[in-house]
Order: sequence, then structure tokens, then C-alpha cells
Amino acid sequence: MRFVRVTSFVFLAACGAASAPVTQPGPSAGSPVHPASSGGGAHVSAPRSASVSPGGAAERPAPAPPPSGNLTLAEARRYMVQLINRDRATAGLPAVTLDDGPATVAGQAHADDMARLGYLGHWGSDGSVPEQRYSEAGGRDIVFENAFCVTDEKKRPLDASPRFSAADIERAEAMFFDEVPPNDGHRKNILGRFRRRVGIGIAVAKFDHEIPMPCIAQEFVESFGTYGEMPRGVRLGSKLHVAGTLGGEVKVGGVGVARIEEPRPLPAAELNRRRVYPMPNTYAMYWPAGFRTPIEVNVHGQSFDIDVPMTDGGRKGLYEVSVWAKRPGDKDFAPVSLRTLRVD
Repeated sequence: MRFVRVTSFVFLAACGAASAPVTQPGPSAGSPVHPASSGGGAHVSAPRSASVSPGGAAERPAPAPPPSGNLTLAEARRYMVQLINRDRATAGLPAVTLDDGPATVAGQAHADDMARLGYLGHWGSDGSVPEQRYSEAGGRDIVFENAFCVTDEKKRPLDASPRFSAADIERAEAMFFDEVPPNDGHRKNILGRFRRRVGIGIAVAKFDHEIPMPCIAQEFVESFGTYGEMPRGVRLGSKLHVAGTLGGEVKVGGVGVARIEEPRPLPAAELNRRRVYPMPNTYAMYWPAGFRTPIEVNVHGQSFDIDVPMTDGGRKGLYEVSVWAKRPGDKDFAPVSLRTLRVD
């Protein structure tokens, strides 16, 4: 992990999991700059116009010229997607498109929160986590987050009409992508082979005597099917109907349930200490016929459904429901949908 001192201090954070998504890179303001991530950190450095990917991948070309002058929020989002696709192209990966829906809504809310309070992490000041913010914004797939922000823990008002320099957007993407294994969680999020969309949140606070530094959340989305609606909350011990239809390229797997830490307001100092956010472990997994399972998942072709009892030892809280499938080229099942709901 490298440390660099800059006028405004920035950090990275990436959320990811052994078999699910979550990675957070981000800059922070206040002290030396350093990244935090579930799979590794990021570093602060001047953006590069080209680099060689590990394993002899193609050099990274300079991006097309950005719009002249400072960028509006919409322009900055589009430019960041352009940089992401430039970096994905070095590994021969298809381009992602900007997800203007739940992924950007969730990412923007998190970027605003980090910028307003001067912290970097995957938890929000209300105790929320990436998949929770994505679910509450209406997302039904699975999201992987990279975060970038200052960490000086100073409260500041947000700039209601922000403008961003192309250099700041380039710097953030370079910090994410220029990571070196094994500390390369943000880079892995960018290079996920099944990523097809990305939400972008960018915010900047009003600084009195410092150079403004944007806070950024990248929310990468993998989408393998369609899923039935799920309520925002259910009663403890009740059954939740989980259903969906997966694309023909994946094999239907199971449905998992987890319970995570009860969300509670967190101060900026605590948020800055929470660097890594892995996908929570399930306390129950349900599989189709042929597997050892407490309740069978009904499978009809590529469609599935199951009624899942919502109780983890009679404890209330925030629960997570995941759908698992075997993706092309994978030997094991992995989560392809991850949503949250309250169980009271």
C-alpha cells in the first residue's frame, strides 16, 4: 500500500466478496492518502495516459479528449464510463453502459454522504451497505462498489451546482485501475467479466481554503435474469416468496438468506475505520431437487420459485436474499442477485 500526500487527501475503498460483489476504493481528505478495499487497496497518483496490464495485456491508450472546460455532473459521469471502458478494453472485455436507474441513484446518494461528512467507506452514515442502498433504490440484480473520497471527517455543505475537472475524474479512475495484485480489489471490480452496466455517483462539497476534491462511487451491475418484486419488509417468521427467470446462459442454482448487522447511525471516524466490506455469509441455503436442502427450490426450465421462512433464530434485523446460479465458464455457483429487506 502506498501513501501519497496531496493538498486534499483522497482514499479508495472497494467492496467485494469471495462469491459476491462489493468493493470500495475512495479518496479521503485530511491526512496521507491511502486506499481500502476488500480485495486490496488503491493508491493516489497522477493519472497515466497508458499502462501495461498484468499478463501482457494491451497498453492502455489515452482517452478521447473530454469536453472542454469543467464538466457538469452528467458529463463527468459519461467521461468516467468512457475511462472505465478504456480500461476494460485492455483486457479484451466488452464495454459497460451507464445505468441511470437504481445503480446511479444508490451511487449518488453514497457519494453525497461521503462528501458531506468527509469519510470513505462502503457503509453509509445511516449504517447502510451497498446492496441495501441498491435494493432500496429499486435494484434487483447484484452490485459491486468502488468508492473514492476525502477522509478528514469535516462536515461541509454540498455544492448544489457542481463542476468537475477531467483531471480529477482521470485521477480517481487511475487510482482504482492502477492497483497491483494482490491489493487490487478496485481493479478487479472494473475488470469483472460479467459487468455490463455501471452506476456513477459524483459529489463535491464546498471547501473554504482547500482545493475541492470530488467523492465518487462506482456501482457495477451484473444482470442475469428478471426477479419478482420483494417487499421492503416482512414479519419475523413469515414466508417470503422468491421467484425469477434466468437467462439461458446460466444454470439455475439456489436461494440464500443472510442477516447482517442492524443498521445504525455511524460517525465519520468509525466509517473511516471500516475499509473492507465482504458479502455476508448466508445462514440458510436452499437448492433444487438433487441437492441436500431444507426446502427444495422449484425449477421449471430457467424459472424458479420458493417460499422461504424469514427467521434467523428468531432475531429481527436487516436480512439479505440472494439468488445463486452457475455462470458461463464457472465451476461453482455464485450470487447473481442480492437484495435486502427488513424483518421485524
